[in-house]
Amino acid sequence: MRIAAVALTLAVLAAGSARPARAQFSFDARRIGMGGVSLTRNGNLRRYNPAYRAVKDRPGSGNPKVTIPVPLGLIQFFHDHPISKLGDDPLFNPDSSAFNPIEVVNLVFNLPIFLEVKKAPTPTNDVEFTVGRNAFVVDLGAAQVLIPEDEFGMGGTSRLLDVGIGIKGFRVSVQGFENHDIGFVLGDSLRAFLKDADSARTNTTYNVLGDGLVQGGFAPTLSFSGRVTGRGSDNDDGVYLGAAVRNYFGVAYYRAVGSGGFTTGDTLFAGPNPVTPQLEALVYRDNGIGTSFGRGFGGDVGVVLISGPMEVGLGVNDIGAKLTWQDTRIDTTYFDNAGDSIATSVARNHVETTTKLPISYIANAALHMGTGTTVGADVVNTGRGTVLHVGGEQRIGFLAVRGGVSRDQRKKMQFGFGGGLRLGPIGLDVGFWTHSNSFSTQRGITMATSISLY
Repeated sequence: MRIAAVALTLAVLAAGSARPARAQFSFDARRIGMGGVSLTRNGNLRRYNPAYRAVKDRPGSGNPKVTIPVPLGLIQFFHDHPISKLGDDPLFNPDSSAFNPIEVVNLVFNLPIFLEVKKAPTPTNDVEFTVGRNAFVVDLGAAQVLIPEDEFGMGGTSRLLDVGIGIKGFRVSVQGFENHDIGFVLGDSLRAFLKDADSARTNTTYNVLGDGLVQGGFAPTLSFSGRVTGRGSDNDDGVYLGAAVRNYFGVAYYRAVGSGGFTTGDTLFAGPNPVTPQLEALVYRDNGIGTSFGRGFGGDVGVVLISGPMEVGLGVNDIGAKLTWQDTRIDTTYFDNAGDSIATSVARNHVETTTKLPISYIANAALHMGTGTTVGADVVNTGRGTVLHVGGEQRIGFLAVRGGVSRDQRKKMQFGFGGGLRLGPIGLDVGFWTHSNSFSTQRGITMATSISLY
């Protein structure tokens, strides 16, 4: 009973702490030093706003041709954990008395690409167990604040490729897409058990409700972007519009909806099997991989307004993107008490199902001043939660000073600062960034370094 409770607690904490990682990560030390905001007309702006395809880079904007991250974190990690000794490393060896599964999970959520100059401390408060014949209490102490009360998970949509040709604002291309959306909600009994130190009860189910979807494919796309007001080659002032119509071909998808956990018996601590595993799920999968596709239509729209040093933009992606899968198999997966194993049976086969790509968007504003000062902000939603970035850069000759703040998907404020040195075609940038991607409620600080080729 205790082992099952602790294992389920770790799983809940692990998934809950993963949520903000994807939205905050970048390989560009310049952007990290500005709190994650994108002040150049590339990257997120051209990814989420099709109108930016028609907007030229500002003269002297400093956009590099290539940015190469310097992985100081990997160098430090493999110095501390040599590859030849990973099998005996206490960090990964469960047989070691120093093994700490929380540290392993923290490592997964904070990949050591860059150098962690201040690690968020792993919670070390005592966990108290109270055990009786029909009583079992796990008091997590200060770690109770990490137990999520609402849905937690991760998700987003990626454009894996974009190959095409264009002429006079029109473009024909093929884009690859991938979408994943994984969410969990604690059952009422489990939430009370973990968060309120409520005693386990007899004949009660303690479970996590889950809904996960992964899908991918390709999409032939016809797009247009251009300046509709304002003319002249001496400035960029005007209104720019962009739009794309996309025919989606889903290659494969997988979805699981259900719950998992355990159910207590008539007595908590009696007999050889005081708890019974519980698993009930519907699993959807496409039968037509390689022979048929999920089909659907959707598109993107965007607008950019530039007036002197000020520019604002708004882009929305995957509007109306609903895919129909003609040949789907639905399985029922459950825990078979008689066979003491997980069993699967076909509930329905060769049926039609539908999925959706989430709408994602970006809204941005920037002010470019002639003194070498650029400030800006953006609001980004990649399909699961909104992230806000505000930052700026001051250039003084070959030096640059940067700073910014952000509100992550956990609605916690994070801070960035850094600088750069440019010598001819080569630039070296350093950025510091706080994060809350771990079990601790305290922030860690990452130092990112990158080399830019202009």
